[in-house]
Amino acid sequence: MSGAGAVTRRPARLSAALSLFAAALSVSVVVSGASAGTFAAVAGLVITSEGAHRFRTGRRLLGVFGLLVGVLVAVGGAGAAAASAAGRPQLIETGLGILGVFCLGLGVLPLRGAGSRGLCKLGCASVLLTVVAGGLFQTAGWLALLVSCAALVVSWDAAENSISVGEQLGRESRTWTIEAAHFGGSALVGGVAVGAGLVLRDLGTPGLPLHAVAFMLVALVFLTLALHD
Repeated sequence: MSGAGAVTRRPARLSAALSLFAAALSVSVVVSGASAGTFAAVAGLVITSEGAHRFRTGRRLLGVFGLLVGVLVAVGGAGAAAASAAGRPQLIETGLGILGVFCLGLGVLPLRGAGSRGLCKLGCASVLLTVVAGGLFQTAGWLALLVSCAALVVSWDAAENSISVGEQLGRESRTWTIEAAHFGGSALVGGVAVGAGLVLRDLGTPGLPLHAVAFMLVALVFLTLALHD
């Protein structure tokens, strides 16, 4: 499709970036030592996407520069996150988290095409496994697992919104306020969920094992996905 009235059916930028940063937060809460590298990898993905956009719109020199810098930052961030892992359990958690972030990035910041809900779900599933591993290996506390799971749900919702807005309105439309409001609402719901979890924790069994918490969080995520569909 070309011409003055052309609409670029690509994921909306703001929701895509917010989705990635929420996913990075989800990973970082469980594996705190990998937070700097994980956020750097996300920043690299965003820079790479913007470089590709500049290249497609005719600013080729700036685009190539952005692509090179973005790839270097993303790979360097992933390497730094892996290097920060203390022991095999954290290495597994970090690996799953970084894999999830990169899959999510390919879904909402595609170099070509209109994004992929399948890659977004695969990425979020991989990050979810980080949460599960944090519970099974008992490397993260109950509150960290709860916050991480809430951030993951917010990330997935933002990714879905990014693709939906791109499909319906196109990337050229000014949708920043709509996207910000949607993300703010999702984040508020996530915060309420964390607060409710804390209240239920105080009312429930104080010795609840972390692996039980992890599987409870998995059930919560799948329930959220089922309600959305």
